[in-house]
Amino acid sequence: MGMNMDRLPNWTINGTARSNGGDFNKVTIRGEADVAGDVTCNELKLMGTLKMSGNLRMKLSKIMGSADVDGHVHGDDINVMGELRIKGDCNAETFKSRGTFEIDGLLNAESVELRLYGPSRVREIGGESIQVKPHFRFLSGGFRKLTVDTIEGDDIRLEQTSARVVRGNRVDIGPGCDIDLVEYKTDFRQDDGAKVGQQTKV
Repeated sequence: MGMNMDRLPNWTINGTARSNGGDFNKVTIRGEADVAGDVTCNELKLMGTLKMSGNLRMKLSKIMGSADVDGHVHGDDINVMGELRIKGDCNAETFKSRGTFEIDGLLNAESVELRLYGPSRVREIGGESIQVKPHFRFLSGGFRKLTVDTIEGDDIRLEQTSARVVRGNRVDIGPGCDIDLVEYKTDFRQDDGAKVGQQTKV
């Protein structure tokens, strides 16, 4: 993201704090933070609760608690191990989730790796490599499911995903998927345990 912010102050919250946001080097939240504005930082480590009315920009992040962002999220490396809710878009180089998330807008990242611990929802996903599967396959069922309108990428491998449209070069539709339309350029594979309404080579 081109940020050189090592000389900025760190912000550590162990209890409850309210802030108008700002620019920081490292942000560590173990308690509850309520931010009425934008936050830009090199590193975010969230073990508590973060509520924001603005935008969040960071290079590295570990979200082990709960983050609720009314604006957009930008990051180089976003790692979700708790809960993430975004009302805007999420743009990243790498987006990994081993928790749950809800994104009202677009999730755009070069690499998207989702291990579903519970139900997650996003309007659209765009990226080069997109992989979705439940964390515990033998306990997947309908609880660990991704709901999305459109997925577009180069290499797409999906399990336990419900989508209207999936577009990609190489598309692998695995068990537990329910896809209305698949458009692929080079390779397409469908598991016996998947439903695909229509598949077209373009």
